[in-house]
Amino acid sequence: MNITEKHDNQINPRRNLVRMAVAAIIGFGLSGQAANAVEGIPENEGAIKIAVADNTGQLFQAYVLGQVLQSVGYEVEYVAAGYYPQVQGLADGDLHMTTSLWSSNMGEGWMNLFETGQVLDAGETHHAGVEAWYANDKALEVCPGLDKNWEVLNNCVEAFATAETFPQGRFLDYPIEWGDSNQKRIAALNLPFVSQPSGSEGALISEINAAEDREEPLIVQFWSPHGIFADVNLTPVPLPAYAEGCNTDPAVGVNPDATYDCDWAPARVWKGAWPGVETNYPLAYRILQNFEVTGPEMAQVMKAVDTLGGEIQEYVDVWVVDNKDHWQGWVDDALANR
Repeated sequence: MNITEKHDNQINPRRNLVRMAVAAIIGFGLSGQAANAVEGIPENEGAIKIAVADNTGQLFQAYVLGQVLQSVGYEVEYVAAGYYPQVQGLADGDLHMTTSLWSSNMGEGWMNLFETGQVLDAGETHHAGVEAWYANDKALEVCPGLDKNWEVLNNCVEAFATAETFPQGRFLDYPIEWGDSNQKRIAALNLPFVSQPSGSEGALISEINAAEDREEPLIVQFWSPHGIFADVNLTPVPLPAYAEGCNTDPAVGVNPDATYDCDWAPARVWKGAWPGVETNYPLAYRILQNFEVTGPEMAQVMKAVDTLGGEIQEYVDVWVVDNKDHWQGWVDDALANR
């Protein structure tokens, strides 16, 4: 039984009972502390501050990591942080850990913070990340060849135009706090389209589903892994291939006068930490290094939360129970290497 089925069969009808059962099974959760706390943990006073953002996948990872840290005796605090500001928060010590940084969507100054040791690279999350432009089936119908050549968009602008964008086409973009690189990308490729940021991840998903219901064509910025792909057929639009430097050097790419004249870079998804974690909470840092959640697991949870509703913490509780052998391995390795 997968986590989606468990939502139907357990969480919705008996939400509080499931929470109580999960807490009893794993010895922590609602009570906040673990039955199997490790002697000498925490090594120092104070809560470990884990960044949480307006993104279902990142929230899921943060809460899983938090529960595992609680299981060995750490106090955990979840701190709301924007995607770009969180890395500076790690450098300043206002945040201690984050679970999902994408190399294809990096904030200004990030690399300097990592290269100078102000923020630690705690290793990859081990799920492949892809960011791309996607077209729904109706878009492929009204714009034949879009699945093979981005340039055909020039021939079907009116099909994507709205009252707000006419005579230009509408491109549904990420929330503005996730970055504005598509505005540069559209301009660099000389496409007669307007980037319209969505309000949030939830709003983005709602618009994708609404376009399906109304059988309207849609071009949208999105990412994988995500549960939306189980319900909606979204096809990548092949932009000019990414080449190192095309986002910073006009000489690289198809437009000699512009940057961002290429597709999104292949994504490395990794974890970050305040350097003080390694010295003040070394066991927790090792657990963070070991932390991993697979793409299929992420997609399943995102589908359940975004399409079935409910509180994400409930899905985390179920995942932690079902995958105890997996995450216990992170803990055992950290203990063995203390």
